[in-house]
Amino acid sequence: MTANILGLPPEMALVFLATIFAGSLGAIHYLIFHIILRHPFPDELEPVPFTQAGSESEGVEGETKIVEVE
Repeated sequence: MTANILGLPPEMALVFLATIFAGSLGAIHYLIFHIILRHPFPDELEPVPFTQAGSESEGVEGETKIVEVE
């Protein structure tokens, strides 16, 4: 009789745990480098400024202003 881990055969339990571990590493990498440190992805030359649609903020030269269309 073989031992079950989490109700799965040992080989399948190992694949399951490795998948969870790899996903966690990817999520931690994304959070630290791309969100906290703001390192862009290679295809992003500079961060895209966030402007709320319909805002009445003053525009800066060279800035794209988003206007709500009705």
